Amino acid sequence: MKRVSYILLLIVSLLSGAVEARAQQKQILFEESVWDFGQVQESDGSVEHTFVFTNVTGKPVVIVDVSTGCGCTTPTYSRKPVLPGKKGKIVVSFDPINRPGHFAKGVSVLTSASSEPVQLQVTGDVVPREKTLEEKYPFDIGGGVRFDSNFRAFAYVGRGDRVDAVIGWVNTSDKPVRLSLEWQERSGLLAVDAPEVLAAGASGEIGLHYEVPAHSDRYGTLTDVLAVSVDGVRSRTAVSVSAIAVDRYDAAVDDMSSPDMELSKKFIKFGELKRGATAEDSSVTVSNNGSGELVIRAVEFKNRALECSLKAGDRIGAGKSVAVTFRLSTAEADYGVWVDRVRIITNDPAHPMQTLRVTAVVVDK
Repeated sequence: MKRVSYILLLIVSLLSGAVEARAQQKQILFEESVWDFGQVQESDGSVEHTFVFTNVTGKPVVIVDVSTGCGCTTPTYSRKPVLPGKKGKIVVSFDPINRPGHFAKGVSVLTSASSEPVQLQVTGDVVPREKTLEEKYPFDIGGGVRFDSNFRAFAYVGRGDRVDAVIGWVNTSDKPVRLSLEWQERSGLLAVDAPEVLAAGASGEIGLHYEVPAHSDRYGTLTDVLAVSVDGVRSRTAVSVSAIAVDRYDAAVDDMSSPDMELSKKFIKFGELKRGATAEDSSVTVSNNGSGELVIRAVEFKNRALECSLKAGDRIGAGKSVAVTFRLSTAEADYGVWVDRVRIITNDPAHPMQTLRVTAVVVDK
């Protein structure tokens, strides 16, 4: 008899839990969970939709929080309790400014009836407005000349490869002007194609081309900076270009016997160091988890106060690891937070470059 009673009690408990779970799932019932705005004109500004819901529980429900994943989507709602069987609303607005193309933004609604939020979504397609000349070419070079950018980063460029990019220009003046570029920092591997004369009211492009010779021994960061002058007047805006020179990889070959580099960690924190002190850290391990030999092509960092035991030309066999020692001398460091980034370039085709961050806090003696 006791066994039967226990089984009945267990069944009742399970049924009660199932009823409660269904009640939580139906905390509030929206008339729709997705709203498609269709085509939205960027020039017309924000659009909004009202999501209407009904409280299908047996007790008052409060909207505790409504969150979105983007600042372009803004919810408006009341925290006044919604009585059982009554309706409430959440107004969701979307700002299309500078967001051309398709969008799908989620809205998460948390209520007092459940710990699980209800998910809503607004979608649509933003029809871009006609941008002003200043928006298309935001960099004022002077003399009526404007650029669409003053920086280009190429990421990786392999030996024997060439990568290309352009910077757009426009001459808004009513007369032709003479454009000149002067190297301030030069890698020797960047070619620049720029017109000497920009016609009045005309627009065009400056061509940028990095090419690393197949036999080159250059690895690591390539940096080029060019000063810009219009009719002999130096602009305050310079053009910066960069790339990372790495090996050229043939997937059909390299996948068979390629190295695989792994850093044991990506941060070194020396903590507080008195100015003039020297500290060492040997907690970083470089491992080669691949089947080919790992070759260190370059090790880069900006500050001469830092030393690293890992050097260009070092080799790590397949399945082997080495400990790397970093030594920091604060003799000439400024007080306060000290930060540097160490770039390690290798022949690992999947991760040609890995970065490690080094920090310290330099305090008084």
